[in-house]
Amino acid sequence: MSAPRLRRGLLVLLAALGCRPPTTISRQIQSGPRSFGCQAAECGDSDKVIAITYLGTAGLLIEHRGQVLLTAPFFSTPSFGQVRPRLIKLLRSTPRIAPDTNAIQRLLPKNADRATTILVGHGHYDHLMDVPYIATHRAVAASIYGGPSVRHMLMGDSALRSDGGRRVVAIPASAAGTGERKGSWYYSADSAYRFMALIADHAPTYRAWKRVYTFTRGTVESDLDSLPHTAAEWKLGEPYAYMIDVLSDTRVPVFRIYFQDAPSEPPLGFPSPSLLAERPIDLAVLCAATSSNVSNTPDSLLTVLRPLHVIVGHWEDFFRSQTLPIQLSPGTDLEAFLKSLKRSLPQSTEWVIPLPQTTFRFREKAQP
Repeated sequence: MSAPRLRRGLLVLLAALGCRPPTTISRQIQSGPRSFGCQAAECGDSDKVIAITYLGTAGLLIEHRGQVLLTAPFFSTPSFGQVRPRLIKLLRSTPRIAPDTNAIQRLLPKNADRATTILVGHGHYDHLMDVPYIATHRAVAASIYGGPSVRHMLMGDSALRSDGGRRVVAIPASAAGTGERKGSWYYSADSAYRFMALIADHAPTYRAWKRVYTFTRGTVESDLDSLPHTAAEWKLGEPYAYMIDVLSDTRVPVFRIYFQDAPSEPPLGFPSPSLLAERPIDLAVLCAATSSNVSNTPDSLLTVLRPLHVIVGHWEDFFRSQTLPIQLSPGTDLEAFLKSLKRSLPQSTEWVIPLPQTTFRFREKAQP
């Protein structure tokens, strides 16, 4: 195929995906209050502070009393051409992708090495591909939690498989909560956190020509012999949202986080009323990417959660390295997301769209 025809084909595909030309943050990004959480000088006793660092895409680093929990960090950012959808075969071969170990080492904070837990919401490459390297070279004591497909794919890593795969825990659907029932609590090895999976979904990647397409939807039914080599081989699997409780040294919840790494068609991803009755949500971390492809998002979820704070994640262009100027993801309708968010939040609720590597601090909150 000639270069001009290839460029035209890629533009057609980008239009089908709802993509717009890259937009710089200074022109497009909006933010919530200047003050978010507590400032370092006013947070008080450091042992009673929860520090949350937005790592980019759907990655979080949560630290409390020196104990760390991660949600699947991702820094490798292969280009769009390397991960293009296969429904339109513009090129003959499928490029291989692999973790950018230099980017991981440069961008993953040093305190991530202390993590005892890595939570994975689904199996797409931008959520799972960097996890094996991080778990075997940095957070070497961390257990990894996700759906059955996440475990089957991670068993393709010989180091994670070598001890019988004990570090990788598959959460079955029967143990996950729904909008009607509570699920099972899992505890980090250091008893600093507990978390509950919530059955969720993944918004369609695009809607066009009266068709709906979700990137690499499907599950993996048995352990792989090697890790996936292409973006299409990192299957969606069984999507989960998570409720994460930060615990005191007596295992009492002192801060509650709702974490979402992909938008779901309501009411998927919703917690049960009985779970919310036990303790309100202090912080909701929501996914902006592809949110316009599902209805009433995020306002219907926020009406249920009623959080005190909101962090909007997975909004930036993850086809670009974090070392470059940050741009809005070309497939994300951030304006529509923010309109929906503002419809459902009281003025007292703080919200923010953070740049990667930004840390926010929150005080412990006593059980109501």
